[in-house]
Amino acid sequence: MFRRLCWMLAPMVVFMVCGGGEREAAATRERSPDAGVPLQTVLEFEHTARLLAILLDSGRAVINDNQSLFDDRTRADKGFTPDVFERQLVDMFRSRSGVDLTELEEARIPDGAKRLLRELVLVSKQVVADAQPELNRPDVGFKGFIPAVFGARVAARFTERTGVRLKQTALFPRNPRNAPDAMERAALEAFADPAFPREKVISEVTARGGSLRLMFPLYTTRQCLDCHGEPKGELDRTGYPREGLKLGQNAGAISVMIPIRK
Repeated sequence: MFRRLCWMLAPMVVFMVCGGGEREAAATRERSPDAGVPLQTVLEFEHTARLLAILLDSGRAVINDNQSLFDDRTRADKGFTPDVFERQLVDMFRSRSGVDLTELEEARIPDGAKRLLRELVLVSKQVVADAQPELNRPDVGFKGFIPAVFGARVAARFTERTGVRLKQTALFPRNPRNAPDAMERAALEAFADPAFPREKVISEVTARGGSLRLMFPLYTTRQCLDCHGEPKGELDRTGYPREGLKLGQNAGAISVMIPIRK
């Protein structure tokens, strides 16, 4: 049986990833009671889940940074090809995670993470490729290819192809499909507390589902405020009421669920 781990396992993971050393790792394992799955295995799965969340959010950030290009009605061919997207994604992910996607074989990350990161890059490029007719429509301003749309398309394909579930969620999601379950809601409520440490993840191992679940918090940027900021209740350009969010405020999370095997 799996035991439920403390939700605040993330600080220990960060310590291990940053090179705490074998002696400290061994000490941590010795202090941990037998849960049916070695603690080191759980830590590796959590590291993998966090990297996947960062990569999906990095793709969202690239899409966010290119909104003015997409919505330029004077340009037909935007030049935002899958390869252009990938180059920007590699730079974004490297700056946020310290991992170079072009040198994954040498990266000090779990082998499973390398495989899944490659798959997520591939799926992300496919979504951008399929969106070319949308992005290059002439004489049209707002295209609707926003970070949330990109993220939803990527998450759905990636989940179908790998069995690792990615999901964008929030306490009050615009898309009912993104409504949080009980675990996600509890994490989102914690993230919403201004005192909660910024960018700290929340994770757990579930006995019933035999999986590791991780919640990675998201925060509003200046471009996010175009649709989600003030004045609250006023319709934005997509037709939804604005939420009245402030710059840097928590705006939801990326939920990751990875099946765990002994």
